[in-house]
Formats: sequence, C-alpha cells, structure tokens
Amino acid sequence: MISFFQRFWPWVVLAVTGTAWGLTFSLTKMATNTGAAIIGIAFWQALISGLMLMGYALIRNGHIGIRWRHIPLITAVSVTGILVPGLIFYAATRHVQPGILAIADALVPMMTFALAFLLGFEKNSMRRLIGLLAGITGILLLVVPDSSLPDEAATFWVLLACFGAACYAVENLIIDAYQPADLGPIRLSVGMNIFAACILLPLALATDHFFIPQFPMGVLEWSILGIALISAVAYSSFVYLIVSTGPVFASQVGFMVTITGVLWGIVIFGDTYAASVWLALVIMMIGLALVTPRKDTSPAPPLPPSGVKPFPPPSE
Repeated sequence: MISFFQRFWPWVVLAVTGTAWGLTFSLTKMATNTGAAIIGIAFWQALISGLMLMGYALIRNGHIGIRWRHIPLITAVSVTGILVPGLIFYAATRHVQPGILAIADALVPMMTFALAFLLGFEKNSMRRLIGLLAGITGILLLVVPDSSLPDEAATFWVLLACFGAACYAVENLIIDAYQPADLGPIRLSVGMNIFAACILLPLALATDHFFIPQFPMGVLEWSILGIALISAVAYSSFVYLIVSTGPVFASQVGFMVTITGVLWGIVIFGDTYAASVWLALVIMMIGLALVTPRKDTSPAPPLPPSGVKPFPPPSE
C-alpha cells in the first residue's frame, strides 16, 4: 500500500498543482471584471503571495536569507517576471478569454529556448526547433482566422500576451545565468513579490489605482486571495516536485496549466472556442512536448504560472 502511494503521489501533486495554476487565468478575469484597477489588483496579489512565501521560509528556515548582493537579481527578475508580464496579462484578461491566454502562456518555454539559442546558451536541436515552430503556428491559429477571437481588437491583446511570455523567457535566462547558490527559488520568489509590491504601491497611488479590500469579502477580494494563495502554495508544490521527482517530471505541470486553463474558462464563464482555437491548443501541446528536455540534464525545468521559469534544484 505504501509503495502504491509513493508511486502515484507525485502524479496527484502534479495534477492538483497544474489544475490550480490553470484556475488563476479565470480568477484573474473574475477580478478584472469587477472593474477594479489592474495595478491595485497586481499590488495586492504580489503582497499577499510574498507574505505567504515569507511565512513559509521563516517557519522552515528561521530566516529569509536575502542579502544586499541579491537585490540586483531580485530587481531584474521582478521586472521581467512579475511587473511587466503581470500587468500585461491582467490588462489582457479584460479583452480575451482566459483559455486563450492560457494557450499563449505555453509559449514561455519555447521562447526561452529561442532566446537561449540566439544567445548561444543552447545547442542546435532540430526537435526543439520544430517545437518552437509549433508554438508560432499555434499563435497564428489564434490571431489569423476571424473565428478564433471575439473581435479584431482582441488580436492586439493576444500579441501583447506573447510579449508578456517573452518577458518570462528573459526572466528564465537571467535566473539560469545569475541565481546564486545561497538564494533558493522560494526565497527568490519572496524577494520578487515583495519588491514588486513596493514598486506597485506608489504606482497605484500615483495613478489612483489603489484600493482597500472590502469586508465582508466580495468577488474581487476572493479572486485576489485565490490567485495569491495558488501562486504561493502551487509554487511550493512545484519546488517539491523538482526535489522529489526531478525537473523533467515536474515540467509536465505546464501541460496541466494550459489544458486546465482552457477548461476552467469553459466551466466558469461558459466560454466556447472555434475549431482553430482547439487546433492551436493541440499544436501548442505538441510544441511544448518537443521543447521539454527528455532527460534530467537541464538545470532549469519549465515553471508556470504566470510563466514557465527554469530553476536549478532548489535549496529554500
């Protein structure tokens, strides 16, 4: 019985983590549909996620372990991994179905490979190049056919979401190249979220986007809390998968995030999609499979949510 549990437990964690992360696309749309300002939403989400992960780090290690020398890295990954792409995806959810954004988000590992290849960090791989072409084809299937999107204006937001995915890819390369051995991914995420919150707060105040959550909590507050909770807990679960099963197994979370991101939009909003969108999803999954390393030789597995971030084996 114990052997059976040990064998299938990682699959349970994988499924739950991916399904929860996929829900964040719909929760984001629920939050923005209330009319709340996106900078204010992003601030509260970053602050709550950062505080949750900080609490986890303090309980586990007794300290945060962030030093002044870590600030340049934290600044760079916070800008490329939270501030710019986060605000892009928050804005895009007002114009595009969450399932479409989930498909666009699957571009992250493909763009990471493309940038790494162009910069000479990755060797030529025909299999992964085909995966990249599959990702590009998937996006074209979203923006070219008239039936894929609700209106022409949505095309701009899908392409902007692709730029957000490119930001995540840049973040991936920064982390892979510069993350120090004494700053594990949990503590790095603490720094990223708290730094982002510190930037977003004055920005929200200056643009009149700041708001105080209401009590009793409504749709906006529950959505923000849900996004923050999922971001913190699912991220910790993903780190657990990396440690216990290896980066290649853990990277399969990306498939779950994209597929469930589409399905949650159907369940919550009753979204319907044209045949071209379903074809884009299938092609994107093929591309993701081709880009994902086959062996645990890569130091960086893909990580959603809000993006696919490669981390070395972690030490919290």
